Amino acid sequence: MTGHLEVMSDEDCRALLEAGSVGRVAVTADALPVIAPVNYAAEGNNIVFRTKRDGMLARACDDAVIAFEIDELAPDGGGGWSVNVVGIATLVSDSEHVRLLSLWLVTAVGDERDQFVRMRIGLMHGQRINTDVAAR
Repeated sequence: MTGHLEVMSDEDCRALLEAGSVGRVAVTADALPVIAPVNYAAEGNNIVFRTKRDGMLARACDDAVIAFEIDELAPDGGGGWSVNVVGIATLVSDSEHVRLLSLWLVTAVGDERDQFVRMRIGLMHGQRINTDVAAR
């Protein structure tokens, strides 16, 4: 079995973003790279997630360029896909907080995660591993 990478269309990437609910955010905190898992929702040209107000992730996402990633990989490495997004994150004001609650965005670590962060999708790239079964 051999595999090759196939670049996915923006439409395929957006469909995977809309279908997912857990991703990874990459930020810079105290001049060091940090990757954190988050529950998220895709909303139009935005990715929205919740974090702890005044926590490390909120501070790192305050009008900053961040990266976001979702993926799925077969345990044997024989197939899968990934979507990577880079964009500018902003902290959502309290006036928008109620509207974003309608997204039913949950957080796995507790309700004290009441700061919404919006990442505007800038650059987006997705790839899929396609496998070809060679005849023997």
